[in-house]
Amino acid sequence: MPLQNLYGGAMCIDMPNGMADISNFREVPDNQEVFASTTTDQSVIVEILESVSQQKHEATKFHFEQLAESNASDRTHILSIQDIQVEGIPEAYMLVGQQAVAKFNEGKESENQVLIILALLRVPEHSADILVSLNAPLKISHLSSSSNSETADLPVDAQQAVNEFLQMVRTFRINDYTLFA
Repeated sequence: MPLQNLYGGAMCIDMPNGMADISNFREVPDNQEVFASTTTDQSVIVEILESVSQQKHEATKFHFEQLAESNASDRTHILSIQDIQVEGIPEAYMLVGQQAVAKFNEGKESENQVLIILALLRVPEHSADILVSLNAPLKISHLSSSSNSETADLPVDAQQAVNEFLQMVRTFRINDYTLFA
């Protein structure tokens, strides 16, 4: 996993091989860093948000539900939530869940079953929540625009995805806290 600078080097993380920086192709909000696999429909998003009032696992659930709302997904399922250790981060949690998501607002009939792995990294001294998420399709609808891709039928090993995600998140570092100013 090569080291990937985020936010101009203010943060960094070891990114899985084959992830392309989406900002080279389209506009990405300033509070996000978005990467997509060049060979699968998987993506990794790093996002800086204002801290929410919910605590611990409830805050992690809240962010998952917000993501579901953004994805227009009304079919979600949380598989697990656990505390994780990330050096230099006082509070860190990981949620593994699933959402039914249609790409590009294609409609309910085109929904894909997507494994969502979400890490909530809390930086309370700066009232910030950093979200790192991996989106990995588990089942592609035959009506989805993704069904035409060469990788549409490649199964995702959920446990392997969780292990690789955890390995990636544990490399996360904040190099410059003035980013939060």
